Amino acid sequence: AVRQRIAVVWYKVTDLRTHDHEPLCRAHASGLPVLHLFVFDPRWYRRTPLCGFPRTGPLRARFQLEALSDLARRLDAGGHALCIRRGISTAAAFEELCSDFEVAAVFASREVCSEELQVERSVQDVLQRRAPGSLQLFWTFELHHYWDLPDELRRRGSNSYTGYKNVFHRQCRPRPPMPVPKFHRTAPGVRWERADPLPSDVTELGLPKAPAPHPAAELHWTGGESAALARVQDYLFRTDALALDYVGSTNTPREGNSCTKQGAMSRLSPWLAHGCLSARLLYAEIKRYERERHKSNSTY
Repeated sequence: AVRQRIAVVWYKVTDLRTHDHEPLCRAHASGLPVLHLFVFDPRWYRRTPLCGFPRTGPLRARFQLEALSDLARRLDAGGHALCIRRGISTAAAFEELCSDFEVAAVFASREVCSEELQVERSVQDVLQRRAPGSLQLFWTFELHHYWDLPDELRRRGSNSYTGYKNVFHRQCRPRPPMPVPKFHRTAPGVRWERADPLPSDVTELGLPKAPAPHPAAELHWTGGESAALARVQDYLFRTDALALDYVGSTNTPREGNSCTKQGAMSRLSPWLAHGCLSARLLYAEIKRYERERHKSNSTY
């Protein structure tokens, strides 16, 4: 049988969004049918070999499941499916994919940490055999794109934070965030017969059940791009907390401005860490807030 020729968007736990996502935009500009893939690689839900620490705890796993569910809904609204594979390695999932389809291109976010790079290399090994030259990697996690860094920083770095800051202020500006692709106007979505359902609970990943949110908690984090964007709008534009209450982890609290107040921290870190919120989009929204509302040390 003739295998369908496709492009693949390979999602990681650090880029679970549709906005400002260069691999997603490139795939939908390729003119090929697009398959969106996420693999629950068992290695991330086991304990570390040296000390036996859990790599992923139940609370973090629940956040990931919520983020993936939200991503699946967003893709489905555009006529695309999020294809899930569970219980096999990421490399094995790509072996299956290359058996079922003619994989013309794989678009993914670039990694920097050692274990993530091991997974990336294992996928590269598969694709070099089965679909040579198909893997294309992009910087998606950073505020400043790597290729926009001044040459002296990329070559030598800097001996101090102040040195970095001064060079950035003189020579570097974040790129504007990329828009969400017009899914209905681009390539059709691809369904995969081997795809698994999204786990309904973290226990399906071999983890203990996640505890219920504590009733005294000021904020309950819900994973996903939708919750992240809602938090940005609430913190910046609905409550003005950025200008009125923000303290920041490295700032000195001012008189009458306590770091224990609910608005003292943005609490955006979990969404940024999982890529539900792009740092560039957050930067653009803060700049819009400065233009429309208020500019102060809190928005610096």
